Amino acid sequence: MKKKSTRTDTHYLKVIMDKIEPFLNYENYGANTRFTINEKHNEKCYFIKSGAVSLYRYPDGVLLEIFDAPTLRGYIPLIKDSETEYVIKLLLASEVAIVSKEALFNLLSTQNLWEEFARYQMALISSVSEVIYRLSTPNSYESIRHQLIELMAKPSEIRELITAENYIRCKTRMSRSSIMRILSDLKTGGYITIERGILRGVHNLPLKY
Repeated sequence: MKKKSTRTDTHYLKVIMDKIEPFLNYENYGANTRFTINEKHNEKCYFIKSGAVSLYRYPDGVLLEIFDAPTLRGYIPLIKDSETEYVIKLLLASEVAIVSKEALFNLLSTQNLWEEFARYQMALISSVSEVIYRLSTPNSYESIRHQLIELMAKPSEIRELITAENYIRCKTRMSRSSIMRILSDLKTGGYITIERGILRGVHNLPLKY
């Protein structure tokens, strides 16, 4: 398995969160709590200190990604008159601090953290570019292969929350039958280990199907 996960390096985000923690008010939220971001409600951003979240885009209902903590969501502005809506859903009980974007930017200035923020953005953009490339591949098997690698890279407690088929379908919009056929063949060939739909292992996925 040559390709690696596109998980973002969070080193600089951790530096930022550690330094501004005295100025943040973290609260505990239960699993399935949702935060909606749209043109009318996009003034807040969300520091997730523990737990995990999924990020969905509507109206098409695409799963953009599942993020384990620490992560920062909601600070990127939406295009004016955008009809797109994003929903952050907590997959696990999580510690979340909600702050306005202006408060975040003021903290970055007063705590001299703009360089760390810029470096985190560089890591994030690099990961996003690779994610877009992998999602846009015209080959169904390559799309599934990429998503299996991404899913396997996530902590086991997150993988327990979603079946491999559902994860792939929500991200790629491929048909369930097509996904199940390829997953079945990969399982039969010993390339993946799946138990009751949950991905347990990935073993040298072939480049071609």
